[in-house]
Amino acid sequence: MLEAIGAGDPNYKGKDWGDVWASSAEYQTRSREIQEMIAERRNAPTHGKTDDDREFAMPLGTQVYAVVKRSFVSYWRTPDYMIGKFVLHIFTGLFNSFTFYHVGNTQIDMQSRLFSVFMTLTISPPLIQQLQPKFLNFRNIYQSREANSKIYSWVALVTGAIVPELPYSVLAGTLYFVCWWFPALGRGATPFASAYTWLMVMLFEFYYVGFGQAIAAFAPNELLASILVPLFFLFVVSFCGVVVPFAALPTFWRSWMYYLTPFTYLLEGFLSAAVHGRPVDCADNEFARFQPPPNESCDSYTQQFVAQAGGYVQTGAEGICEFCQYRNGDEFARGFNIYYSNKWRDFGIFIAFCVFNFAFVFFASWLFLGGTKSIKNMFHAKAKKQSKELEKQQNEKA
Repeated sequence: MLEAIGAGDPNYKGKDWGDVWASSAEYQTRSREIQEMIAERRNAPTHGKTDDDREFAMPLGTQVYAVVKRSFVSYWRTPDYMIGKFVLHIFTGLFNSFTFYHVGNTQIDMQSRLFSVFMTLTISPPLIQQLQPKFLNFRNIYQSREANSKIYSWVALVTGAIVPELPYSVLAGTLYFVCWWFPALGRGATPFASAYTWLMVMLFEFYYVGFGQAIAAFAPNELLASILVPLFFLFVVSFCGVVVPFAALPTFWRSWMYYLTPFTYLLEGFLSAAVHGRPVDCADNEFARFQPPPNESCDSYTQQFVAQAGGYVQTGAEGICEFCQYRNGDEFARGFNIYYSNKWRDFGIFIAFCVFNFAFVFFASWLFLGGTKSIKNMFHAKAKKQSKELEKQQNEKA
């Protein structure tokens, strides 16, 4: 195009295309149209406020929609992160299921169900450390470029960082559930137990997304965010009643930290669904054997004890009594302060923890992206005002 108009060519002898355009009918038509538009807007009646003091050109809804759409496109165009997320879920699910493949109903199998659930809880730290760089990258782009140009607000940024994670987490959590539940704990489970466990897995997915982003929201860089993950996770997982059973926890921690830990409710939901209604069939080496008193049967001798402590007694070879500590899975769970009747309470409380995590992501992001400065300015303005009033009163007294 530049060659055609002779730009930069001192030997060009053709037409001056600027003059050609200025003398054309099209130029006259467009100029007249522009003047008409200016005159129309100048003479248009005004209704109410005419000045525009908005911080951003577009309303918040438009900002959120545009940023969320851009985030989805970014995730789709960079599949490495999601592929890693799916592979980690599939691998850990298969590892868990084959470690406890087709667990039975013995006493040690009930313990294996507890450990399998606990292994599910421990997959969150690597998943958190996968998602934190993504969140911090979005925030760094916003800080360096888009915040200064007022393209969109921090609310749109945080929403755009959270929303694209959720559908992928649902898919990844479903893959984990299928790989883990059916080959291991879900064998012989009722449809309700399987559906309830899937719902808890979905909440677990949402929880660790919010938990990881909440830590990243107040961390200045990826290194510090990754260091803080095991620190916070240690408090979450140490007091849920598995590492140290509820009855063995020190009174100080048992009185408040046990109930403050979100994994307490997640563990109760998982394990109560996994063991509810399952009879315990003690293996031969799991029975406690003893000789009953003369003229008494095993059942009559242990009737009161079994009614109070649980378990069951059977008569073995040569009249030896064989006592099994648990009659069913509910009695086993009760030893860890886990009750099937609390399943929907646990579901609701864990939803509240998830909501709190996402709310904290917004709050911490606001503080990091300027909220701290606003708070300082507010207190500075109040202090300055009080100082002026005090000085004025002193002058009046003088």
